[in-house]
Amino acid sequence: MANKKAIPPSKSNEDKVTSKSPFHYKGRRFHLLFTLSVIVFCFAIYGNTISNGYSLDDEFVLHGDSTVQKGVKGIPYLFKSRYAWDQKGAYGYRPIVKTSFAIEDQFFGLAPSAGHAMNIFIYALTIIALFYFLRKILYEQVSDYFLFIATALFLSHPLHTEVVDSLKNRDAMLSVLFGILSTYSFVKSFETDKIVKRILWVILGCAAIDLGFMAKPDTVLFAAITPLILYFFVTKNFKSCGAVLGYMFAGGLICRRIIKHILPFSDYHRTMLFFEDPLKGTHWYQRIQLGFASLWFYISKLIFPKDLISYYGFDAFHAFPKWSDINVLCGIVIMGLILWYVYINRRDRSIWLFSFLLFIGTLLAFINVVKVGPGIVAERFMFIPSIGFVLIVALLLFKFFKVPLTGELSWKKAKNLVLCTIAIVTVYSIRVIVRNPNWKNHLSIYEHDAKLAPRSAKLQSLLAAAYIDEIKKNPRLTADDKGNYYQLAEKAFLASVDVYPEYFTSWNNLGMIEYIYYKDMNAALGYFNKAIAIDSTYTEAWFNSGSAYRELRNYPMAEKDYLKTIQVNPKYDMAYIYLSKLYESEGKYDEILKVNGDAVKSGHASDAVYVNIGKVYLERGDTVTAIQNFDKSLEYFSKNVKLLDWLTHYYYGKRDTVKAQYYIKLKENADKFTDEAIKRQ
Repeated sequence: MANKKAIPPSKSNEDKVTSKSPFHYKGRRFHLLFTLSVIVFCFAIYGNTISNGYSLDDEFVLHGDSTVQKGVKGIPYLFKSRYAWDQKGAYGYRPIVKTSFAIEDQFFGLAPSAGHAMNIFIYALTIIALFYFLRKILYEQVSDYFLFIATALFLSHPLHTEVVDSLKNRDAMLSVLFGILSTYSFVKSFETDKIVKRILWVILGCAAIDLGFMAKPDTVLFAAITPLILYFFVTKNFKSCGAVLGYMFAGGLICRRIIKHILPFSDYHRTMLFFEDPLKGTHWYQRIQLGFASLWFYISKLIFPKDLISYYGFDAFHAFPKWSDINVLCGIVIMGLILWYVYINRRDRSIWLFSFLLFIGTLLAFINVVKVGPGIVAERFMFIPSIGFVLIVALLLFKFFKVPLTGELSWKKAKNLVLCTIAIVTVYSIRVIVRNPNWKNHLSIYEHDAKLAPRSAKLQSLLAAAYIDEIKKNPRLTADDKGNYYQLAEKAFLASVDVYPEYFTSWNNLGMIEYIYYKDMNAALGYFNKAIAIDSTYTEAWFNSGSAYRELRNYPMAEKDYLKTIQVNPKYDMAYIYLSKLYESEGKYDEILKVNGDAVKSGHASDAVYVNIGKVYLERGDTVTAIQNFDKSLEYFSKNVKLLDWLTHYYYGKRDTVKAQYYIKLKENADKFTDEAIKRQ
């Protein structure tokens, strides 16, 4: 497996570089200045994100995850739990990115400013790692000047704003960092004849790609990138490249077995709805037109990164284009040119062919033919392919200005190249700085992007939900301000169902606006019924329908819908609470005991269920049994402040200070928990 042509730079190899070799800077001073320059540049163009708050999907990995909020103590549990969740279950597995947030929380608290600063630093670290990695594999083909330009283009590219500005998308940077480490390790394994060192490098390479996969599955692309790099710059031996693939595969199997052993069993996968994946149920050959359209979309966005949008989806991006569609035709032309270039240069082993293969090879993974991603297309998907893109752009700039790739450059020879690069980087940087404030919070990103993508059903729904959230977060809003937000939310929800009439959550939320703001229960019921007609298992719609009937004093229908809610979702506590209140108003205490007792017998007990039972016994004067049930409820949720307060006063009244002090201590912990939760919002 060892190769005598192993690539630089090691210190010994750098010292042997002849005058004909590509120009490279040397010495600690250069490395220090370069590292500091990258960090300063990253903070210069992304520094205005530090004042930003939480935004799109951050609740999945940060302020919505109680395990992350435990800090370092929570890390072992992060490796035993799923990544995210929806209404029907948990899915995914990305403990590495969550671990980074847990460590951050341990030292800085769960402050978004610290998270954004850390994101910028990780981005800078990614840039530095990328530069030195490219320097390693391209050491004999290009000078540092070429690498500076390619790195500057990558650093300043506006398509990376989604990755850096969104805390949730830290996973993309971590996956690339581990991917680079993995490939570097396999390259190093070819530079030694010592068996032990070679084995250690291989083990490190396998471990790194596994860790990257646990940050984000996109790291699997490095399983293709690594053999490509080895074949172009290290060894032309197909068997050696195949062996590396075998090592990665074996390491992946071991990692998967460990994960399967650690994680509790679940056969649930993320529920992708039509507006997220309108191609659900289609085959790859039915998505070829979309593939060409997606190819052109990404290339055009990489070249002209304007009108950036956080969520495209249905119908901001047409999922079913015709062969005559201009985007499909452009994609066909681009693909044809790339394949033609690759074919005529197939025997070449230059940086040109490598860059094209790196770009198109990684890009093909995201054009929706093999697999459709959430939102159909997304800017964050281009983080890895943009490495190949900036290499191609840098090569074209050097060729256009007739500047050699290898030699030391004089100002006279490189002036036009440098000025052109500065112009591009300046325009890109300004675009980044302008884009960053859009990600300030949920409302700001949705308001801005929804104007650019009025046909994105998901984005319109997110915008509407953000308006409602503003009302919840700001209780001091005037009645007029609240009314304005409700009306804006209503408009956005209606826009979402106009794009996609089967958007059942939007119909339900429209019903809630009628319920809460307009107080029109009949109109609300119309919307709830539309949601139920689309999805008969929609828990919230059944519950909300029951509540609307309760407001209309139609108690039989309210009871019917609350019972249906429990049937659909036996763990939905609110249904037990409100159904028990309904029965209480009618004096049906036996019905309360039956409904809640059945929940206990069927294994769906909760704090709410035991509180409901306890209240019945308290009403009947059986305080002992009532308190027994109250205590059981605290085993499920010990932060019920009202219940703890009642128990404290009860035992003080009984002159049982020991019991009273016990509940006081629990109440203090509950108050502390509530205060911390408010601070984290």
